[in-house]
Amino acid sequence: MYRLLIVDQDEDVCESIRYLVDWNQYDISSVLTVSSYGEAVNSILDFPPHIALVDVELGEYWGYELAEHMWDAGVKTVFCMMSSREDFQYARRSMRSGARDYLLKPINTKELRAFLERTIVRDLRGTIPERTLSQPEVDPVLQVEYSQLSRITAKIILIVKSNYRRSQSLTGIAETLNMSSKYIGRIFLRDTGMKFSEYLTAYRMIQARRLIENTQEKISVVASMVGYSQLNNFYVHFKNCYHISPSALRRFTEAEAPPPLPAGPGIEDAAALAEETSKLIQ
Repeated sequence: MYRLLIVDQDEDVCESIRYLVDWNQYDISSVLTVSSYGEAVNSILDFPPHIALVDVELGEYWGYELAEHMWDAGVKTVFCMMSSREDFQYARRSMRSGARDYLLKPINTKELRAFLERTIVRDLRGTIPERTLSQPEVDPVLQVEYSQLSRITAKIILIVKSNYRRSQSLTGIAETLNMSSKYIGRIFLRDTGMKFSEYLTAYRMIQARRLIENTQEKISVVASMVGYSQLNNFYVHFKNCYHISPSALRRFTEAEAPPPLPAGPGIEDAAALAEETSKLIQ
């Protein structure tokens, strides 16, 4: 079983990557996140991870410096640098430090999976289960393969997956993509059958359920982690989606007798959630 370390100054980025893939598929049993160079050094020296995803910029330090220092100390962790900047100098410096790859943020799930598979087979001398290699990337809300979506819709979903803990709007995403919000809104609706706001709400509910079932975080913390500043709104949306309150689901989970729940909010459920959101905001 492998250990993974995620290092980024932005704790939201750390958490978004933490839930980006099913690590168990790669025999990764431990995922630790830290937000500073010092914490990273201590974590690596105390309990060396097999793989580390490290942001290039760590305050007054550089991610590739961390890789160099750890290699000099005899640590055999496989490093992958991350950055929001498509800068050749950063990438070249990262490769010189011994890093195996350089991923752009927001992290593309397919590229992350490819890095993991290469690392486990080439560097860790492990194997990848056949089901993992052949498993297509399926969106948890739409239940369709990402390859079936247009490039614009896929980019929008990628941005949602990386930043759903923060306030998001189609207008803001349009500015990021340097496109018209009306245009990408029409494309998204055509591809998914959902408005952007409906999809965002549905995705947040799915992530909230995962956190409640797999962590010990307080419900109020879970609500904040999936982008809700108002706990009451979160409770209403969650119960409308899964027909059970977050607290009740937590009690069932702790009793190891989870109730049968819908797999997740479908298009109709998401539309109802979005309508409820607008009522609560008004």
